[in-house]
Amino acid sequence: MKKRAFWYWMRILVMFSVLLLFLILYISKQLQQETYNGLHQTMDLYAKQLSGNMKTAEDCLWEFANNNTDVVDTITSRNSSNAVISQIKAARLLDNTLSYMTDIDGMFVYGKINDYFVCRYKNGGSNDCSTYIKNTLRQSNDAAGLNTKTWYYMRLDCHTYLVRIINDLHGYLGAWIRLDELSIPFDNTNTVLLFADENGIPYDKKSWSNIQLSTDFSSKKLHQIRREDGKRYLQVAEELPLSTCSINALIPFEEVNTPIFNMLKLLSAGALLIFIVSLLWTFSYEHLISKPLSLIRKMASQVKEEQQVPHPDLSNERCEEVLELGETLNKLMNRIEKLKINVYEDKLNLKALEIQYLKSQVAPHFLINCLSAIGSMPFTEEGRRLTNEFIRALSDHIRYTLQDKTAVPLSEELKYVENYLKLTALRFPECLKWEIDVAEECRNASVFPIILLMFTENTIKHNMIMGEELRVRITGSLVERNDEKYVVLIHLDSGSGYFEADLEYLNRPVSQQVHDFDGKKIGTYNLLKRLYLVYGEKAHVHFSNEPGWGAKSEITIPYIPYREDDDPPESKIEKSEPLFSHAPDTPPVSGKKNES
Repeated sequence: MKKRAFWYWMRILVMFSVLLLFLILYISKQLQQETYNGLHQTMDLYAKQLSGNMKTAEDCLWEFANNNTDVVDTITSRNSSNAVISQIKAARLLDNTLSYMTDIDGMFVYGKINDYFVCRYKNGGSNDCSTYIKNTLRQSNDAAGLNTKTWYYMRLDCHTYLVRIINDLHGYLGAWIRLDELSIPFDNTNTVLLFADENGIPYDKKSWSNIQLSTDFSSKKLHQIRREDGKRYLQVAEELPLSTCSINALIPFEEVNTPIFNMLKLLSAGALLIFIVSLLWTFSYEHLISKPLSLIRKMASQVKEEQQVPHPDLSNERCEEVLELGETLNKLMNRIEKLKINVYEDKLNLKALEIQYLKSQVAPHFLINCLSAIGSMPFTEEGRRLTNEFIRALSDHIRYTLQDKTAVPLSEELKYVENYLKLTALRFPECLKWEIDVAEECRNASVFPIILLMFTENTIKHNMIMGEELRVRITGSLVERNDEKYVVLIHLDSGSGYFEADLEYLNRPVSQQVHDFDGKKIGTYNLLKRLYLVYGEKAHVHFSNEPGWGAKSEITIPYIPYREDDDPPESKIEKSEPLFSHAPDTPPVSGKKNES
């Protein structure tokens, strides 16, 4: 046993080591992905902010060129006195515009005719950019040599810029962003920020030659970049929509893997601790396992076919009481549980057979009602179209009513009820109006199929007349009684209502209703029976006539949330005292003839 225990723990340690290796690889991948996602979100916010400022600057420049008289006079006026005043006003306008643009570093206006150049910028570092743009515009006779379509990358000495030039009829307007002055909220100061063209070639040729960056901006796949010196980086890239370049952040891989190495040290220390504890446990085997095993052998040798002989003297064993009581109680509980399971399974099997039998009767009843409706369709082109639609809907309904599930969510039942009402509205145009007002908190209640559909069918069958308006209203709410939740469903129509004799019969307890084997009230009886079998005496149905309306049918059932893997509702209803004075009533049927 000692050898077995030793090799048993060795196998556990090997398995633990393999799992530890896979765990390290998985966590390493997850940490890299989390680092990438975090930086990608930062880059995305930064790119959106930068693009927003670039778009705002473009809109302002176009507005100046088209609607600002001072800017127009500056680039078109040949009168020196008027031009000076226009330049002053244009300069003031540029200063005011730059004051609320965070990333835009400078703006300018240049006239082709008068060679006037008005420029404003925020810091002295942009003086080189202003001078370069002015000289470039004066040397260019036309716009062919200038990029006037998008923002483009430009490097002057040790500074980098994004420049936008707009070609107006009489001059040029533009703005620039000084990239090396931007503050990007990176937590790690070792992150390298690069700008690259549309092909992924960095503009910084000096430090990043022979490197091509990834241009896959939409994918969440990790991109690795390796320099000539062998150093690896994790690339996060964002495209600037209004520019020909992209912004890229490169994180050194050793910094990404630092948390992984720290975690590896902790896991290795944990594995070593487990190994030491395992060795200590193996050496203490004699005290921890050998004596209890010897006791078990003595006890097992005295048990033959559930007949026990007196136990040996175990007064010196501290686990004597635990073993004796555990053995006795285990046998007793095993017998009790076995008997309980057998009885419970027999009850479930019997109830399932009875529910299946009742369901097999409800399905033909529904089919007969639908076939009767199809037979009443007119023999016209429109009638044939409606018949085809009705048959397709009928096939869906038959699948629904004949499905194997014993429970569906209330929302699914309402879906088929409303589908039936829509089909009826096609047969009787402008004659049917309905309203379904069921609270959201009870739409996921577990019900058995066609609990409401039969009421709607009978309402249409016994009250629908061409040329006369029929209204149907279905409401549902969640109420609490005696610390238990119940779903209250009310089916109301504007038909002729129930006869008093029918109300007296329908409101009887189920045990006092006589099954009509001539084909009448089969649906009512079967639906009532299913209510009783599924919900027991906690279900309640009441029939009445509503003043100003017609037949009113009210059903109250326990609220049980529906789940796909749930057992049938009947397995969730506990036996308790009746909630009402008698058994559940019959499901509601509209009209005077209650023959469903």
